[in-house]
Amino acid sequence: MNNNMNQFCRVNWPKGLKSFKSKSIRLSQEVVSYLKEDGILLNDVWKRPPLQDNGTKRFPELEQLVNEILDDFESVFIKLNWRAPLDCQNTFQDMCFQDLYDIMMALKYSGVIMEMIEDYDEQVIDQNHPEKCQLVAQPSQGYLLELKKYYKLRPNAEFRCFVKNKKLIGISQKNLYLITEDESVKDKIQNYFNKIVDLIEIDNYVLDVYIDIPPKENIILVDLNPWQEHTRPKLFTYEELDIFQECQLRLVKNKDMIVQEDYSGYRESVDIETLIQQQQQEKQQLQQQ
Repeated sequence: MNNNMNQFCRVNWPKGLKSFKSKSIRLSQEVVSYLKEDGILLNDVWKRPPLQDNGTKRFPELEQLVNEILDDFESVFIKLNWRAPLDCQNTFQDMCFQDLYDIMMALKYSGVIMEMIEDYDEQVIDQNHPEKCQLVAQPSQGYLLELKKYYKLRPNAEFRCFVKNKKLIGISQKNLYLITEDESVKDKIQNYFNKIVDLIEIDNYVLDVYIDIPPKENIILVDLNPWQEHTRPKLFTYEELDIFQECQLRLVKNKDMIVQEDYSGYRESVDIETLIQQQQQEKQQLQQQ
């Protein structure tokens, strides 16, 4: 793992990069330990306290911080450090979260998040986590839970852009289940990249961008990702990207090119997914009491 992986956490982005509204929480030692625990413990932790007034809450400061952010954003997309629990998207539709219960379920059961935690622990030997969860707005270390204001984006207007040696060398349609034929996006994205490239000191990285609706068609930075295999190359391969000299654009132009991306390799089992659904039903029943 790159020694500078923390620079891809939102609070550590270069100054001047603008994106959707987002807030980050540095997780406490207790929450970090909970995420690392083996076994299916979520129901025991959350079934009583967060959904009823009686009892002692296990992570009260985290619940308070998350609820304050949700009061502002209403619904959020989540990441832990530089990765999102995308293997849970079949369970949590559109990866749109509106309460702490579902956020903790996604973090606890995501194989993607567990992989990120293993990578982090391998890289950072001496870890120092705070006693309480903290809202952070300045560059920070540790486990950082990002809550990004959720927007319903047009899926055919999202693109993944590959930068090698500070040069834009590849643009791929991000959502591969749609046909898109607008090749004018290449020049639009190149012009945007030329405006921000000097803000980013990293040599190799991957940008996710969104092109707003006409007539303005403003380009909005969605995410800054590491140049690594877990950042999926979409319609490219990293072997191809390594040899490109000029920027290449690839789109899904016909139904034969459509790809249904698969995260099943990360899933624990169908039983886990069933358990999550059962716990969501229990949560709804408790809320109605």
